[in-house]
Amino acid sequence: MNYQPKVVKCRLKTGGKTIQEIRERCAGQGMTYRDFENIQRANEYFDGLIIRATLWEYDQHSGYHLQDWNAPDDEKMMMALYYSEQVHPFPRYKNDLEKFKADWAAEKYDPGAAIVFHPADVEEIEVISEEVIPPPEPPAPAEPPAAPFRKAKKRRKKRRRK
Repeated sequence: MNYQPKVVKCRLKTGGKTIQEIRERCAGQGMTYRDFENIQRANEYFDGLIIRATLWEYDQHSGYHLQDWNAPDDEKMMMALYYSEQVHPFPRYKNDLEKFKADWAAEKYDPGAAIVFHPADVEEIEVISEEVIPPPEPPAPAEPPAAPFRKAKKRRKKRRRK
């Protein structure tokens, strides 16, 4: 049995935040005012979307990881992710909406990281599946100690006397 995260159907409640509120949440990350504006734009597009998200043990369930969304919301999700890309640590679409749209349409877009939402920005609607934590593996049986290593004795060749 393998680990499975909790899967939740939820509504995002990311809209309506001021630049100051975003700045306080992102304090110490070295962001510019333009970055906060892009986060605010992304939040407005994310707001109200119904998504499936996962909660993972490895991060102590500290955030909701985007898994997928409903097909009718694809355009809003695309724009939300485009504005999120503007503050990506390794930007590939900086101020290039056309390239982003082309990659999105060709299904080549990969965010390169998990899209994670703060718990305060998520309203759980339904638990789709509970987390499954497999039992720990039993320890392997102890092996008996190996016999001590002994050097093989060298055989000396006898010299023939003539």
